[in-house]
Amino acid sequence: MANKRVLIYSQTFAPDHSGISIYASDYAFYCAENGYDVDVITGFPFYPQWQKRKEDEGKLFATEVINNVTVHRGYLYVPHNPSAFQRIMHEVSLTFFAMINSFRVKRPDVIVVFTTPVLLGVLAAFMNLFWRRKLVINVQDFQVEAAYSLGMLKGSAMLKVINALELWSYKKADYVSSISGSMLDLLRDRKKLPDSKILFWPNWTHNDEKTFVKPAAGLFRKKFNFAPSTKLIGYAGNVGKKQGLDILLDTAVEFAHVPDVQFLIIGEGADLERLKAYAAEKSIRNVQFMPFLNSSEYLEFLADVDAVFISQVKVPFDIYFPSKLLGIMAMRQLLIVNADAKSELYKTTKKNDIALVSDYGDMATLKKYVSMVITNDPVIEDYKSEAEKFVVQFGREVVLSNIAQVLLDEPVSAPRVAEVVNQ
Repeated sequence: MANKRVLIYSQTFAPDHSGISIYASDYAFYCAENGYDVDVITGFPFYPQWQKRKEDEGKLFATEVINNVTVHRGYLYVPHNPSAFQRIMHEVSLTFFAMINSFRVKRPDVIVVFTTPVLLGVLAAFMNLFWRRKLVINVQDFQVEAAYSLGMLKGSAMLKVINALELWSYKKADYVSSISGSMLDLLRDRKKLPDSKILFWPNWTHNDEKTFVKPAAGLFRKKFNFAPSTKLIGYAGNVGKKQGLDILLDTAVEFAHVPDVQFLIIGEGADLERLKAYAAEKSIRNVQFMPFLNSSEYLEFLADVDAVFISQVKVPFDIYFPSKLLGIMAMRQLLIVNADAKSELYKTTKKNDIALVSDYGDMATLKKYVSMVITNDPVIEDYKSEAEKFVVQFGREVVLSNIAQVLLDEPVSAPRVAEVVNQ
């Protein structure tokens, strides 16, 4: 009997190692590890730097095998600092060449689409008119709501078209999944999907694997010349307007007189140059900007930093729980969260006592939290412990074995998420 075939659509895939790519790639690898024939349709690597590798420039198609997964890549237009129009062209090019690659794969038994962009879900729904197989659209971000909250294409005909296409693809899918309770509520209340079609598929952490080895302490500090005695408080990820990292710079100003404290902003994004200019204008000397780290360097960062800083400005539809928090908590690292009190990020971390949490812009509380880090307040260990317990429910085997039961009709090999929570 032939193995079941799984087809995955994703804007990004390994070796990209940020955002959706982490989960699309690992889900593909998980399926291959469990004996399925897996095809992936994606673009050429470009994220998070928004820059293709030199060896990929000018290529229209490529096929490679990664961890027993066959990856079909197609051309995509990659602007370095994309405008709204350039993003549209980027997604159109991705979808067009993904459509061509769709005719190059064998008929799948299960199709999984990691979105955004919406157009990938639309393509998969269209192809499934012919394939007639089980289709799930995994919503990592709501593109229409994100565009609205950031003031992009507000009220435009283009946004209405994207919204209509999104709803059509959801209608054609067997399941539409998402990663948090608030995002599932949006599927019910705003997208009007029935409960029978909605699937809770949280993102997961890899630290439950027997092969995971925590990096030795001191590697990050040695590589980037930070003394063992220096207190490091850092952000690592996309540097966009939504992150509101002005607040981290303002916090650094408050501790300019304190020796051996360093604030880090690691990553790239649309707001990076403005933040650098802001730091220069205020002569902030205890902040260091660093480029994106590779996956091993990021783990070394988590092993050495004294606290990881996460901020998020207030925007409409603030329903996202940053999945990178799972890996941070699994490494038993302290989180300092500064986010709008109505956001999913604030409510989840506050309710579960898994971070030092404050409302966005609350400088007095932020100063208190940074002082706790500097003085090694013993209560910090309590937050780390609670975070470590919380993240167990999002272990790789727990999450993906349950998804396999739904999508691939496999028996569950690990406790359900709800069972872990209630233990």
